[in-house]
Amino acid sequence: MIDLHLHSNASDGLDTPQQLVQKASNLNLKAIALTDHDTIDGIEEFLLAGEEKRIITLSGIEFSIKHEPEREIRDVHIVGLNIDPSSSYLINILKKQREGRIQQKKEICKRLAQELGYKITFEEVKSIAQSDTIGRPHIVEVLIRNNSERLQTFTKDQIFKMISLGGEAYIDRKFEVSLERSIEVIKRAQGIPILAHPGIYEVSDRKNFVELCINAGIEGIEIQYPYNKNRPYVGTEKAEWAQQYLPKYYHNLANQFNLIKSGGSDYHGGKKGLKIGEVEVPDSYLEKILEKF
Repeated sequence: MIDLHLHSNASDGLDTPQQLVQKASNLNLKAIALTDHDTIDGIEEFLLAGEEKRIITLSGIEFSIKHEPEREIRDVHIVGLNIDPSSSYLINILKKQREGRIQQKKEICKRLAQELGYKITFEEVKSIAQSDTIGRPHIVEVLIRNNSERLQTFTKDQIFKMISLGGEAYIDRKFEVSLERSIEVIKRAQGIPILAHPGIYEVSDRKNFVELCINAGIEGIEIQYPYNKNRPYVGTEKAEWAQQYLPKYYHNLANQFNLIKSGGSDYHGGKKGLKIGEVEVPDSYLEKILEKF
């Protein structure tokens, strides 16, 4: 088995890249990919650890892309697999992407505190993140910790929505790559652009949305994914339906459009009760990915 969607503490995971490799090796996985959010800072350590443990390690990235509601692009992520981390174009874009991410999170924290009266500072959020890749989960963690009484009737999903597109505390990033730009960056870094966790997106027509992404240049799509443990399905009556139906649905679409198949646990270090390799991505996917090179 393989797992091609993992996060380390270089972004919002808990494990070091080396620890990810060790855990995957203990599970006898054949291959894993590090796909941190908007950063490649953990790649060098990850690849070196893979050589030591004799496990196939793929360098990756997960881009957060610009919201375009008119095209139903909201909170969409594009994974790049087998990228060249030395690509100067990739490095320059990621620098701008990280700066945009940090500035956005500062402004969201400021709005939460000054306009909405929540107890939160950007410094607290940054201390939890312990890296330059600061995400919404870090903000949510501080909000819950500092405002437990005020938020006691809120679900975690409702708190996320408050700081997401359309939410009362949301602020757009000043720089964020578009769907097409993210794909261009990945391809220029010799990688394969993959539509991440397609089943979580709120779109009017799932097939049409995949076709939009194909027309933009994606070459692959994630099939296996722990939908029952992630928003918007976790804790709802649709959790098991999503886990049973969505991987089969996107597997059929991948065959129909001749897309490269991928998949993974989206493991962040035990958060949400997830384990590396738990969605059982078959080795056959790896063969198709490596055929590209």
